[in-house]
Amino acid sequence: MTTYETIDPPGSIYSVAEGINNKGQIVGFYQNSSGQEFGFLDSGGKYTTIDFPGSIQTIPTAINAKGQIVGTYANSSSVSYAFLDSGGTYTTLDVPGAIYTDPLSINAKGQIVGIFKDSNLVEHGFLDSYGTYTILNVPGAAETFAMSINASGQIVGTYQDSSGVDHGFLYSHGTYTILNVPEAADTYALSINDEGQIVGSYQPNGENNGSHNEGFLYSHGTYTILDFPGAINTDPLNINDKGQVVGYYEDGSNGSITSEHGFLYSGGVYTTIDPPASIGAGADSLNDAGQIVGSYFGNGTENGFLATKARDFHFDNQLSQLVQTIASFSPTECGSSPISKTRDDVLGQTDHLAPPH
Repeated sequence: MTTYETIDPPGSIYSVAEGINNKGQIVGFYQNSSGQEFGFLDSGGKYTTIDFPGSIQTIPTAINAKGQIVGTYANSSSVSYAFLDSGGTYTTLDVPGAIYTDPLSINAKGQIVGIFKDSNLVEHGFLDSYGTYTILNVPGAAETFAMSINASGQIVGTYQDSSGVDHGFLYSHGTYTILNVPEAADTYALSINDEGQIVGSYQPNGENNGSHNEGFLYSHGTYTILDFPGAINTDPLNINDKGQVVGYYEDGSNGSITSEHGFLYSGGVYTTIDPPASIGAGADSLNDAGQIVGSYFGNGTENGFLATKARDFHFDNQLSQLVQTIASFSPTECGSSPISKTRDDVLGQTDHLAPPH
């Protein structure tokens, strides 16, 4: 069973949830009745406005484990800049030579990746490592887009070659690895977790007109295709450290889309993520506890949501009995020292074995 909470900052007429960390802190943005857009931080239902000083618009895009937030803001001249909010202290992020900067991901160490546009309107990736910028351009690329960074500093994204074909890439310790799903016309890498697992989407050969997308999970050299049953498009957006994936899928036929839904992929099982009254939803991010945030359309407006899947108590009971049985073994029977792990220790390591349905 999944429970849903609408994210509704005070004074908002609509809201969009963008990211969630392992503390359950949620960031996104909302619009008030005057048409102004502000960012928000939702910590257990307590809302804090994210408003870059002197700006007319603030749009957070990501939050890390420490609660550091990145996003964009517009000044009074409607010129857009990037920012970092660290404990309420705002810093402008300004890639040298950029006319536009968009930070998309921040890891637990505070390293930031995203994209920027130069004076020739060409887009590049960037890494901001404690104020030092590294430009990310895949060799031979016409444009490069850095999308996600994990705790080890591994970066994934997408680049377009001189023929206009899109490819995924992994940048690790100064080396680029190209990611192309077999039989794909185009490949887009969007998110990487701390285990080095990567998710994204691709267009199969013969369908590079945008009429059909499928997702993929790349894990230690192996591609697994993610294709929600019955969907015409499946687009994964994020992966947590347990290998659970969220995104959206679209229904329809003959290239005509009739509806959009969020989804969770966990342990080979697909679950639709649709808040009540939704007529269109997408799941954008999730944390290691399996809490999911996204946005949906319904009741004439758009709102962010938090989805929480209830724990499978039948599985819990089975696991508890297993732990008790193992703990009853003597050191000699175990071949090592007595087991001292608690039930919660084991639960934390084995949630991925039997995801709730």
